[in-house]
Amino acid sequence: MATILQKVSQGCVRCTSRQWTAVRGGKKWNVQRPKPRVWKARVLESITRPIYVEDIVPISQSCEKLEITTQDTEVDEYEEFMYKQVKKMFDENTMILVCQMLSMPTVDKRKAINTMKDNGMRLWFYNNRLIRRAITEYSQYKNMAPWIIGSNVYVVCPEPKVKEALKILKKIPDFIVLGGLVENSLYSKDGLTHYSQLPNIEQLRGELVSVLNMAAGGKTHSLLESHQQTLCRNLTQYVKQETDGEDNS
Repeated sequence: MATILQKVSQGCVRCTSRQWTAVRGGKKWNVQRPKPRVWKARVLESITRPIYVEDIVPISQSCEKLEITTQDTEVDEYEEFMYKQVKKMFDENTMILVCQMLSMPTVDKRKAINTMKDNGMRLWFYNNRLIRRAITEYSQYKNMAPWIIGSNVYVVCPEPKVKEALKILKKIPDFIVLGGLVENSLYSKDGLTHYSQLPNIEQLRGELVSVLNMAAGGKTHSLLESHQQTLCRNLTQYVKQETDGEDNS
């Protein structure tokens, strides 16, 4: 048994001492330039290849198909919801200022929103496509179309607080005022500045009441009837001259 194990161990040593070399067997497959098919197979393939005839559709039928496809398109419910919000913005607010928004950090944007909210105003960010759709429906707002370009922000308020809005926007250099809609009238940037310098409606009413009180007594009545009295005097004088002329003749 010992002699058998000794012979096996000597054979293993001899096998491990040999040097093995790798030899590539066969030819590498040419992938870039494959071998062409047999001529007979190529002729048979070209003869048996099917020929497809294109269906010629009249223009009228193609137009009908286009109309059907446009009618069958699904309505985006989220876009319709946002469009209703845009219409609500135009219906419920008497002041809508359009501002061009430059690139600004989110922290500054949130600060501007809170500042407007503290002063009774709101900032809205809507897609230009929805705004254009709304102003085409409202004919009185069509002239706002040149302002709806780029990234816009809208300062809205139920009351015409133009003076307060411009005062706040001066402190936000990233918001550039383009114009606005105030009490169903469109104003440019200069027009909004002039509008903000006008006195308050309550002040104007007080001045009117004071003027009417100064004209107390019969002055207001006499001023209102001065034209009628002048006309009556002129007619009386004309009739008197006509009667005197007939008597002399």
